[in-house]
Amino acid sequence: MIFFVAVLVFSHLTLSLQGQEPAGLKFVAGRVFRLSVPSNVQWTDTGYDVEGDKALSFSASGGISLQVGNPMAYCGPDGYDLKTVQQPIQNENIGALIGKVVFLISIEVDEETGEKTRNEMVEIFHIGSDRIVSMPISGRLFLGVNENVAEDNSGQFTVDIRLIDR
Repeated sequence: MIFFVAVLVFSHLTLSLQGQEPAGLKFVAGRVFRLSVPSNVQWTDTGYDVEGDKALSFSASGGISLQVGNPMAYCGPDGYDLKTVQQPIQNENIGALIGKVVFLISIEVDEETGEKTRNEMVEIFHIGSDRIVSMPISGRLFLGVNENVAEDNSGQFTVDIRLIDR
């Protein structure tokens, strides 16, 4: 009987969240949040929601290879001194640590296929090894590498993030 009740409660919560994302954690002034950002995935969800115009301090270390087995393709959080049109931020070094904030506007579900389409507002910004960034919009914070082909990368960055209390 207890199992049945738990299923009903879970089912009810799922329905009430339809079309919305669960709320993320909030940064607290004075506390440091540490996150590993693997280079072989496009974006890492920090699990934190940010508010537009609030400033975050980022301090990153570590190193990645932009091509497994190629020692010439190694870089730190400031990236490799090369810019291409095939990267999210074209005027910054390839491989640099970058961030994005995603504000979910709506989720539409195709009634025939069940396929979900996310309507989002997205702002991408450069971070590098050490930078204070005023969040461009409110939403979920993701971190990644300034490169569109992540599958052949290796290594990770370690990033410390803290809310700047103004």
